[in-house]
Amino acid sequence: MADSQPAASQPDVFGTETELKRALGPVTATTVIIGTIIGSGIFVGPSIVARYTEFSGLTLLVWTVCGLLCFCGAVCYAELGGMMPRSGGQLIFLREAYSPLWSFLFGWTSLVVIRSGSLAAISVAFATYFGYFVNQVAPYPEWAQQGVALVVLVSLAYVNYRGIRQGGFVQDLCTFLKVAGLCALIALGLSTTQGGIDRLHPLWPPSVELSLIGTFSLGMIAALGAYDGWDASTYVAEEIKNPRKLVPLSILLGLGISTVIYLLVNLAYLYVLSNTEVAHSERVAADTMERVLGPAGGAFISIAVLISTFGTINANLLSSPRLCYAMAKQRMFFQWVARVHPTYRTPDAAILVLTAVAALQIIFLGSWETIVASRTATQWVFYLMSAFGLFLLRRTRPDVLRPYRTWGYPFTLAVFLLVGLVFFFAIVITDPTDSFRGLAITALGIPVYWLWVRKRQS
Repeated sequence: MADSQPAASQPDVFGTETELKRALGPVTATTVIIGTIIGSGIFVGPSIVARYTEFSGLTLLVWTVCGLLCFCGAVCYAELGGMMPRSGGQLIFLREAYSPLWSFLFGWTSLVVIRSGSLAAISVAFATYFGYFVNQVAPYPEWAQQGVALVVLVSLAYVNYRGIRQGGFVQDLCTFLKVAGLCALIALGLSTTQGGIDRLHPLWPPSVELSLIGTFSLGMIAALGAYDGWDASTYVAEEIKNPRKLVPLSILLGLGISTVIYLLVNLAYLYVLSNTEVAHSERVAADTMERVLGPAGGAFISIAVLISTFGTINANLLSSPRLCYAMAKQRMFFQWVARVHPTYRTPDAAILVLTAVAALQIIFLGSWETIVASRTATQWVFYLMSAFGLFLLRRTRPDVLRPYRTWGYPFTLAVFLLVGLVFFFAIVITDPTDSFRGLAITALGIPVYWLWVRKRQS
């Protein structure tokens, strides 16, 4: 490629050498996926989905369709991740399948919108549920909520700054605790006498109308926001032991576990509260457990939510800074961002940069729904391009080692691309303001690339 670095200075994207520390085993590689997926979304998203769908059957269908769609994408990413076990994930996939321009646009958008937006949204969700306890003793104004979100973000950034082992330990602990808490919610919710099958009625609308596609797509925005993160282990591939085997395994196992939990948790919400009550609930998990166990139930699940979102912030700080690090290594960002701490062997500058951008989003955007909606359309542009890149690389690099090959190829790839395209155009039409905000930021990266990055690379 004419606008890339000379071949001698390019990292071997198909090799496994690294200056980072390989300290993550199979358990942590999988908990990074589960921890990134299961965060604020399952506690905030269900109310938004139920608000749009209005019927419990449609609500469950949204979560099922999104899970299947993500699985079709995940099996494609598993092949790409095993094939190119380098820090940066999609950044590397897009460069090899297309060009450095698309690689830069993904990195640029991730820094400004996608990855920083995830960190900001989950930090806000943590602060929202923290208000369950604050409101018992004092008012909890918006500025205080933003302050709590900033404190937890900066604290976990420091933990990950100090070393991958520390971040991995926090990730394992939080993931096991959050899964245990959600399993308790499922068991108590589906066995309680406070709920019933009748709460699920009506399941479906009396008639199917064209407008249903729009509302279904809006519901999918929130649900897919909750599923986001099934590619997280590809970003830390250089710090995973035996990445060619463990990266694909962690993607498939992590998404599979998360999908089952999501469907059962939503069923428990609807079984206890009904679709209407879920739609009008600000803290749906706490309201569900209060209905089952009284005030103690609300306190229990609020603690579980805090642990869950805490772990997801940590998972994002484990994976997302590696994207900034990979950009800097390819001369697509300030070179000092590629610095590796001499003692901790972490990309410390990249962690600080991403934390700062996320903090700005907390201050100026604030709302979980606004942050998620602003990044969804542009995020799916790159999801679809990376998946199609699998098709291109099967033809341009047929002899490269592929420890894992996509299950159901090309059917699963075709399903992901077709359904993803329909979803993309649907959300642009139904939510143009937020969608175009994210897409405009991506477009702004084009002149930045031509005026700055190409000059640096030459």
